[in-house]
Amino acid sequence: MGVLALLALALYSSDYYMGEQQRLLAAGDARGASEASRLALRLDPFDTDALAAQALTLQQQRRYEEAAAALREAIERDPNNYFPYLLLGSVQLDMEDPEAAVESYRDVLELNPNATSASIYMAQTLIGQDRLQEAKEEYLKLEREDRISYDALYNLGRIEIRTGEAEEGLRDIKAARRQARSGLEELDGPLRRQREELLRGMDLALADAMVVAGRESQARKILSNSPSEQAPSLLQLLDSDPDAYREQVVNSDVY
Repeated sequence: MGVLALLALALYSSDYYMGEQQRLLAAGDARGASEASRLALRLDPFDTDALAAQALTLQQQRRYEEAAAALREAIERDPNNYFPYLLLGSVQLDMEDPEAAVESYRDVLELNPNATSASIYMAQTLIGQDRLQEAKEEYLKLEREDRISYDALYNLGRIEIRTGEAEEGLRDIKAARRQARSGLEELDGPLRRQREELLRGMDLALADAMVVAGRESQARKILSNSPSEQAPSLLQLLDSDPDAYREQVVNSDVY
């Protein structure tokens, strides 16, 4: 068999094991997936996709240092491919290194400014570091470019409430709620329950925004009609001390 034929066979086999890796990982067989990605790399050592797949398997096994090493090798082989940087950010968060994760997401956006997921992940990471102004700028950029999802818009609204822009926050939370509500009828089972829980949280956030904006009567109406377990205690606080309610909202975390 000629050299080209052998190379073609190796590449075909590498693709096969890549497919096996994905199948086994989806089935929860992390050990089998790891072996399949190892074989794929042996057959095609220049394949960055195989390294990324290997990293995903290692991450699922909580072998974060090894996953990060595989992704850095993928980046070294193909520095213009943004995907390994995106995966590296996720691994760095698992390693409790949010600063490094933010830099990896910035690397993604430098290579692909339209990588919406990187902008969203970076904003979420910045929120976790209490860097609300920076997170807000990322969300506002997505909003201006009409690339913002309803959950990101929800986060933006909650940030705005806490950074002196209650009316803007109220507007964005309302818009996020409309979007989340519009797809509810298409869901069932756990996904529907999860969406309904999100909508209940959005209702409480609307009440928060209204209190901060000085619309206590509207907030009272929302809380009175809310099925949330938190609503009665929030209503009691609003009735007894609206200033304390307002201060509690402004100083609370975006979670």
